[in-house]
Amino acid sequence: MSSESIDTATGSETASETGIAVTERAVKEFRHIIQEKGLPEDTAMRLSVKGGGCAGFSYQIDLDRNPADEFDIELKQHDLRVVVDMKSEFYMQGSVIDFNDSLMERGFKFKNPTASGTCGCGSSFSI
Repeated sequence: MSSESIDTATGSETASETGIAVTERAVKEFRHIIQEKGLPEDTAMRLSVKGGGCAGFSYQIDLDRNPADEFDIELKQHDLRVVVDMKSEFYMQGSVIDFNDSLMERGFKFKNPTASGTCGCGSSFSI
């Protein structure tokens, strides 16, 4: 489920229809956070969707040192272990997680093709 491709016209990463992609920029920032906190290099990026937020659902990124269980999907993205529970993966199918580090905006960004709307801050969405 982790197929990932590069759009040759734009050079941007895209996720497969059923997968989730994490860009190199997002992986680099996540690895920086792992190093700052002194965690082991095999710490995973756990992605999840929770009910709430101003648009109905919100994204969550956590540091996870536990192995994936039977309700999780584990992906490898640029040699980073990415774990998402099956329920959240349903809401995030085809999503791309990127990291923006501009003067006006800094943080992880989710591009979710299944979302019908998002809030102004980009951390919550509706279906």
